[in-house]
Amino acid sequence: MAKHFKGEKDRAVAAAVAPRGNVFTRFTLRSLRANRVRTVVSIIGIALSCALITAVLTSVVSLTDALIQRTAEDEGWWYAEAAGITADDLDRLQDEPGVVDWTGIADFGTISLGEENSDLFGKYLYAKTWPTEQDSEKPLVQDPELVAGHAPEAPGEIVLPHYLQNVELAPCGLSTADGGPIKLGSKVTLDLGTRTVTSLTDGVSFTMTSLRGDYIDDATQSESFSADLGQLSGTVVGFYRSYGYSATLAMVGNAAYVYDDGSALERVMTDDSDATWASVLFRTENPAEAEQLADDIVNVWSRDIDGGSTVHSSLIRWMGVTPDTAIWNTLYQIAAILAAVVVVAGVSLVYNSFAISVAERTRQFGLLSSLGASRRQLRRTVLVEALVIGGVGIPVGLALGLLGCFAVFGLVGDGITALFGTDQARVVISPVALGISAVLALLTLLVSAWVPALRASHVSAVDAIRQTQDVHLSRRAVRAQRRASRHGEATRISLGVAGRLFGIPGLIAHKNLTRSSSKARVTVAALAVSVALLITSGAIADVMSYASNTAVDTMEGQDLLLYIDATGAAADQTLALADGKVDGPSMQKTLARFYEDARGVEGAQTNGYTTSYVADALVPPGMLTGDAANLDSAMAPHADGSWYGSVYLDFVDDATWKTYVGELGLDPSELCDPTHPRAIAVNSYDINNGMSYANYQPFTGTGTIESLEFADLDGRFVSSIEDDPSGGLRALYYDDNGDEQYLPYEEAVASEQDIEVGALAGYPPDCVTSSGTLQLILPASAIDLAANAGYLRASMSLDTGGDAERANRAQDALEAIAANYPELDVTYTNVADAKLQSRLMATTVNTFIFLFAVITGLIAVANVFNTLANALILRRREFAVLRSIGMGGRAFRRMIAYECASYALRGFLIGFALAALASVGLYQAMALSYSTYEFQLPWPQIGISLVVVLAVILVSVAYALRRCSSSNVVEALRTDAL
Repeated sequence: MAKHFKGEKDRAVAAAVAPRGNVFTRFTLRSLRANRVRTVVSIIGIALSCALITAVLTSVVSLTDALIQRTAEDEGWWYAEAAGITADDLDRLQDEPGVVDWTGIADFGTISLGEENSDLFGKYLYAKTWPTEQDSEKPLVQDPELVAGHAPEAPGEIVLPHYLQNVELAPCGLSTADGGPIKLGSKVTLDLGTRTVTSLTDGVSFTMTSLRGDYIDDATQSESFSADLGQLSGTVVGFYRSYGYSATLAMVGNAAYVYDDGSALERVMTDDSDATWASVLFRTENPAEAEQLADDIVNVWSRDIDGGSTVHSSLIRWMGVTPDTAIWNTLYQIAAILAAVVVVAGVSLVYNSFAISVAERTRQFGLLSSLGASRRQLRRTVLVEALVIGGVGIPVGLALGLLGCFAVFGLVGDGITALFGTDQARVVISPVALGISAVLALLTLLVSAWVPALRASHVSAVDAIRQTQDVHLSRRAVRAQRRASRHGEATRISLGVAGRLFGIPGLIAHKNLTRSSSKARVTVAALAVSVALLITSGAIADVMSYASNTAVDTMEGQDLLLYIDATGAAADQTLALADGKVDGPSMQKTLARFYEDARGVEGAQTNGYTTSYVADALVPPGMLTGDAANLDSAMAPHADGSWYGSVYLDFVDDATWKTYVGELGLDPSELCDPTHPRAIAVNSYDINNGMSYANYQPFTGTGTIESLEFADLDGRFVSSIEDDPSGGLRALYYDDNGDEQYLPYEEAVASEQDIEVGALAGYPPDCVTSSGTLQLILPASAIDLAANAGYLRASMSLDTGGDAERANRAQDALEAIAANYPELDVTYTNVADAKLQSRLMATTVNTFIFLFAVITGLIAVANVFNTLANALILRRREFAVLRSIGMGGRAFRRMIAYECASYALRGFLIGFALAALASVGLYQAMALSYSTYEFQLPWPQIGISLVVVLAVILVSVAYALRRCSSSNVVEALRTDAL
């Protein structure tokens, strides 16, 4: 009679009634528990991958939300605007199913302020309705900023521009009942009328509204005004800050706002005047449809009245509706590369883990197959393993990603608020972003596990048990054996290069590597991907740092700027000369005294001072590169290679000059000789043309530049120096009729002053502001070289350590000092706050870049460790065979060293090639917006990746060999390691 132990019968019954799939599930769970290190590393890998995706998506959602909220707070939630609409247009807009909200603004006509008031307050005002009927949570239009009073709340209430508060106007179309100044509570009358502009050439007239602006060309146009639209009377209840411009067409221009009783739109759309018009601003369910709808509603080519449409691009661009400009194309391409890096990082780590596991467990799968397991069940075993790892790793990754976002936003919160102008840095948890992160991580798992699962299911039971699929000779090795057999050399063993260098261990390692082993390919692939990830993440960090540093100028060391001019207010008027020029030598002496007094200001460090002049200069042939054509106001070179244009001459105090020469490592004896002054040319210029950024180096070398003073041409000015068709150069100027006139160069130029350039520099001194044109730095003692140049201004800067309060106190002290210098007109600009915001912005951008690089690096390190360590651990049986036939520890280590060196070399070369391709993609993306961005391989990152990979290889091998050496040789031969 069979005996049963306690509980055995119950377990047997449970096993009998349990579904067959549970057997494989339990087998999978046992395998995961038995291989704890590989399981933990796989979980960490998928968690890091999921965390990176979650952090990226959550950060994008949070930062985009901050941009949307900030833009909407400043400009409103409207997506598009249709101006100059008719009643039919309004009906069509209201019938559009995609429009979720709209508001209208009516223009009742023009108010003339008269010629006597025009110099101070402009010629015209426009009577418009105050924005009404708005959603309190998402108002379409932000109300104008009130500086006094309140908005119109009832018929007869009027709000006027701030510059008219307490102003008494000369008689015009805006009058008060008591004839006194305009103030809160004043009873005013607005005379509405039509402004007509007539062309002087063809006599064609048209009505001028605020849509067309205020400016006309007096040379070709004339205008008239007729108060023919009646009057509006009411009480002034407020004053708003008027900027004269707006993102909307409806609110452009200086306006007198009145209350809308609900009939304003209908009145202006149905009257017969071209001077009145209506505009609607609306929001659609889909932001991408707003612009087309506005264009369809206002078809300006088929209208007789003013009309137009505009889109709120500054808002909807953060919603994904972006213009086709270079900077956006750059951002999209960099984002695509980032996404590719994230996906490749996750897939490579998880795929390698499963590939190694399946490749080394083929014998187990063969045993399962011999016991009746179907291919589907074998595939399910691998996929269940992936789902179990995902079930743990994905939630952990989601949590880590969110925690990382909260930590980073807390760490750089001040930078984010400065960057976006918001009150606080808020992390927006988006279920959609979390869902996408989880799905991407799960897809990464399934894709990574599917190929190994197919491989496991297609191996026959006999082949799997014998492991004939794991290792076999490559085609090259088979051909070599056939050739040796034909020549009678089958029994002869050739050591080869590996055998000669490493002996028998090297030969064995080389034979292993020449076999078609999936394990070797997986290891090399893991190393290659890791190297590519490390190099690419570093390259991305460099690219983004370059972009942020180019776009954000922190003006280090300059917290308080002083701009100094000469004034004729002093009794002696020693600085401002009668011809409008400035007495240069006397100006330098006065600046030196003022600067010496400024150095005593407590809490501020002076950076020196500079005096700037603008010279009409002739640069000799061969001294400039083609980059000079990209500078401000640049002209084409002459036929002989010379170049004419404006050159800035910046004279710095002598102490700053000596320090500057020393910083550049130049010879003071050549550049600090007062009897033979030489200039230093700035040879690096950052230019932003509105579409892209660029850095130019216009100088090829040193030389002598001629500063020109032109002859008196009866008040006329030379416009340029051009090539003379008959040879040489000539001067172009315009006569009183605007016709072009020419003079030979020798007659037009009264004097020439040589300025020798002794050296080139990549940056100016701290006290000099970079300009967009050629710039020469000289010592103040060489001020006589400015004889032919025009005075621009003097400037001085102080460093208060970025403290705005200290900068304010320094300004108060300097104002007291400046009172003793009536010959100087000093203005102050406190840039400490702006600098702080710039530094915070740069810090924020660089922090996100750094964290991305760190997480990507961790994934790469985990990839290498997981792949190599497990590949070695799962070769216990092979290593036991070698030790059983007498291979010693030294020989074993030499064999492993050769294999690892082969892995490292092949993996590094392949990874380097992949990273080079990614670097080319980054370069092409950057070149769209940074036209002078030069392609270069990220050599520091290449070196770092090599060191990191080698270090991880050493750690992985040491860990794996310690695990292998701890096992008994006999047991390793008898069993397969799980």
